[in-house]
Amino acid sequence: MGVLSGIKVIAFTHFAAGPLVAQFLGSLGADVIKVEAPGQDLNRTLVRDLDSPFGEASPYFTTLNRNQRGIVLNLKSDGGRKAALRLIGQADVLVENFKPGALERLGFGYPEMAKLNPRLIYCSISGYDPTGPNKNERGQDILIQALSGMIALNGREGAPPVPTGTYVADAYTSQMNVIAVLCALRHRDATGDGQWVHADMMGSALHMMAQEASYILNVGYQPPRSTAGVGHTDHKAPYGAYQAADGEFVLSVTGPEQVGALADLLGVRREVEAFLNERGLKVHRDEVAAALAGAFVVLPVAEALDLAAKAGVWAAPIRSLAEALEDPIVAAGDLVQEADSAYCGQHRYVREPVNMHASPIEATRPAPAHGEHTREVLGEVGFDAAEIAELLNTQAAMAMK
Repeated sequence: MGVLSGIKVIAFTHFAAGPLVAQFLGSLGADVIKVEAPGQDLNRTLVRDLDSPFGEASPYFTTLNRNQRGIVLNLKSDGGRKAALRLIGQADVLVENFKPGALERLGFGYPEMAKLNPRLIYCSISGYDPTGPNKNERGQDILIQALSGMIALNGREGAPPVPTGTYVADAYTSQMNVIAVLCALRHRDATGDGQWVHADMMGSALHMMAQEASYILNVGYQPPRSTAGVGHTDHKAPYGAYQAADGEFVLSVTGPEQVGALADLLGVRREVEAFLNERGLKVHRDEVAAALAGAFVVLPVAEALDLAAKAGVWAAPIRSLAEALEDPIVAAGDLVQEADSAYCGQHRYVREPVNMHASPIEATRPAPAHGEHTREVLGEVGFDAAEIAELLNTQAAMAMK
């Protein structure tokens, strides 16, 4: 049994950040009930390949909605609202990531739900502070990356900035909210009281860049991006990615002695000699990086990595995600697991990388089909067979056929 066994979570979630919070709580043992509208979570149809084995299903949905039961309620109907209120009244946690005000307009805002269930922990995930002046602006991962300054840190100076290749703002925001919920549960253990918790995407993105922000806040300016590919605005050469004859690799943090040794091995000592000090490697990072890059480009990756190791410089090859998933460490850590679902059949996913040896997290449920558990869940909160049939007949609820 997971550490959150006995905790019931009602999740009004869609897309990524909200489902990730609900899923992690489910992996920790909570009973998570995902409430979808008749129109479905749009992630069921986004980023799918109709010619793949998944067909109509989306692999994104299956990997973000594990360890949840799924029901369908029409919250704009009297019957759907009645069912939702009964669920919330018996819940420990409510998780939602709709636009601020959306649930309030339907009568499910925090003040009303706190009166219904004073022990309820109400977790809101939004693009911006739900109490702030821009709470109604659209908050989506790449928009947050742009507005937070994250994109502006990536890529070469003189070329357009580069967004990250993953939904990093969604993922980090979800973890901030999981932490908030766990802390609120601990607070409730001590006081008996629930509370409203929220961590928004903009604040989370800025916190993710706390190191970079500290330089601007305390030194007073943001260094420009490197024209030669040094991969961090605050670091000195040779930190960054380099092209070899048969692939790419990265060099990490190092000092003047190691850079000098590497330059000797590459035959470019004369080009970098004047810059082999802490300030020189930073102020003249583009010249140093360019000199090394010119020597590396004719070498195989394996030879470049060998020379870096001899010089005491940290280095690694750049792999595709597909290559990384085939690494033996993935199998050794049991990071990729399999599930069989009524929604999409047999599929694989990457599990949460949390290891608790006395109370391990578990994958107990695959992502649900639309309305897969509607009858089951409504029965558990006191609706009899006739009442459930009425909810289904009036389309206040929907169930998988």
